[in-house]
Amino acid sequence: MQPEDFLDELTQMVARRSAARHLVDTLAFVHEVADRLADDPVFGEFRSVEYQSPGTKNRTLKLHGFTPIDESDGTVGIVIGKWEDITAPQTLGTAVVDQLSSWVENFVREAVENNLHEKIAHANDAYDLALQLNSEVHRINRIRIHIFSNLSLSSRFKEDSRDDIAGIPIERHIWDLNRLTALYESGREREAVRIELEESGGTAIPCLEAARSGDICSYLCVVKGDQLADMFERYGSRLLEGNVRAFLGMKGGVNKGIRATIQDEPGLFFAYNNGIAATASDVTVESRNGQLMITGLTDLQIVNGGQTTASILSARKKDHLSLTGVSVPMKLTRVFPDRAQELIPSIAEFANTQNKVAAADFFSNHPFHRKMEEISRRLLTPARASQRIQSKWFYERARGQYQNGKIYLDKSKKAVFEREYPAEQLISKTDLAKYAHTWDTRPHWVSLGAQKNFTKFAGAFSSGSAEISESENWERLSPLYGESFFRNMVAVCLVWKKMEETVDAGRKSWYEGGYRVNIVTYTLAKLFQDIRNTREELDLERIWNSQDAGEEVAARLEEIAPLVQQTLLSPPNGIRNIGEWCKRTECWDAIAALEIPYVSTARGMTISKDIYQGKKADNRKQGQVDDAIDLQSKLLHLTESGYWASLYSWPKGGAHLSPTDRALVLKASTLQGFLKIGLQKDWKRLASISETAEGEGFRQAAG
Repeated sequence: MQPEDFLDELTQMVARRSAARHLVDTLAFVHEVADRLADDPVFGEFRSVEYQSPGTKNRTLKLHGFTPIDESDGTVGIVIGKWEDITAPQTLGTAVVDQLSSWVENFVREAVENNLHEKIAHANDAYDLALQLNSEVHRINRIRIHIFSNLSLSSRFKEDSRDDIAGIPIERHIWDLNRLTALYESGREREAVRIELEESGGTAIPCLEAARSGDICSYLCVVKGDQLADMFERYGSRLLEGNVRAFLGMKGGVNKGIRATIQDEPGLFFAYNNGIAATASDVTVESRNGQLMITGLTDLQIVNGGQTTASILSARKKDHLSLTGVSVPMKLTRVFPDRAQELIPSIAEFANTQNKVAAADFFSNHPFHRKMEEISRRLLTPARASQRIQSKWFYERARGQYQNGKIYLDKSKKAVFEREYPAEQLISKTDLAKYAHTWDTRPHWVSLGAQKNFTKFAGAFSSGSAEISESENWERLSPLYGESFFRNMVAVCLVWKKMEETVDAGRKSWYEGGYRVNIVTYTLAKLFQDIRNTREELDLERIWNSQDAGEEVAARLEEIAPLVQQTLLSPPNGIRNIGEWCKRTECWDAIAALEIPYVSTARGMTISKDIYQGKKADNRKQGQVDDAIDLQSKLLHLTESGYWASLYSWPKGGAHLSPTDRALVLKASTLQGFLKIGLQKDWKRLASISETAEGEGFRQAAG
């Protein structure tokens, strides 16, 4: 796709978001790009800000959002947008780039050196950023300025180094029309980083080719401690596979044992440490005097050893320890981009079995997401009198699926796609986690941010036991997550959207600006809790059927929201950061304790607890039936493909399958025999036999 074609598509996306969220075009554009970059480690957990003010010597301070400090690498991101109402590409010149950068740098300087937070209202999200820059400057290793623009960066632009602020390095990332076109078109969740190891005085990495299978190649390497620290200091969490990054963010990045080894016995680091496992989409290898040397890496991702990497840099940077003599073993696997989404989660999962970054954390390919995706592609919204066409809600299992699904369609096919899946009926996997935890009255988890909240959601799908496999655990959980669950989450989504409208409408009265997501999730959680305290539940089925939250819900939200905002903006003594206060259990305790009269008109939106529990039990039974039908369908497909006949003829079958199992496999090998298998336990047994056989090395012969 050419930039001029993408510009038209981007303009439409911004217009839709502007209308839906009541945002000016610049902010709608910033939100659109920030959402698309949410899973890219160069970006992070975005918080929207509207801030412009004069500073010292009347210098302009301006920004449109930020990403709080990344616990894994100590970076802070600050966003400023430049949107122009254009129909053809225009140039983004050096002078404009430098002006935008200076506005952000002025903000940082004022925050660090002149206590800017004392001049910003607590209700503005910029307060949290200014406070963090001022009070936690010692924790910040780098500040990334992100410039978003629908203009095309001038070919004459030359990136220059930025001056440090209070000793903090500043780096600039310009997301212009050309770069955004490539990002959206690629369908990738992250932008690949190219590392030339011998640039800036670096050295190549000696390696051995350990294994090769088709287009997959693995190397065993030894990396010097200083070189690993240099790479992590330069690129930060961009080098960490997404779930390893989330794990580090939740658990903390520094290991005291690693630091002690570096300090006391650096020469034994290689012997003591398990090293790191990593993947790359491209590896440049040269042979020098008979020794293979890696000179370049594209999209390096550390899938195991993130804590080792962070601890090595911390030892050098914060503890001022020498890394002389420190060597780190590295297993590097080259995985081409077209197989990355399939293979990298598996490599990461198997590499992390000792550290137990839960298998559910490696999550976009988890059966839960595939099930939600499958349901969303076939489940029609209820028919309504005013509409001839029934639409669907699009579940986005991987970032960019929705946009990539239509980006190459011609005009007529794109119109058909958008009628079937309207843009406002899109739910991402992090959205779903947000809705689920709000429904479960955990708004303090939602306030952790999309990725950390998602990590907690993923944890619910891990068996947490060596005695129960992940597949067995999912078989137990699966009936709970069928069509009824998806419909309920859509209903919560509709209530969420209604609450966003309530907040936006409150700008002229009660809403002070800022902390929008926190106000929304806490208000909804308070609504759900108050209803449950009367032994009732919100009637999600009614909301799904009408595809609207309803007037009663809207009225109740308007009553609750101002009181929730007041509590969020009034943390206890000793807590200054509003965003951090919202993440605490005590914050939810304070909101939950609010006494808000429950008027009788609100009862029109509820059903009794007993009716709700009855429906829940019925839905679980239906989920079991649906899963059984789905299992039978998959097993039948194996019969039709000759899988069971091939398994019955497997030479090792006698050693690994009992006579009873072999008899069941023989029956399943023909359509006539398969149709005589009528018991659920036999269907499950067949699935277990298949899993056991494949674990022992069985593979169906290609035919």
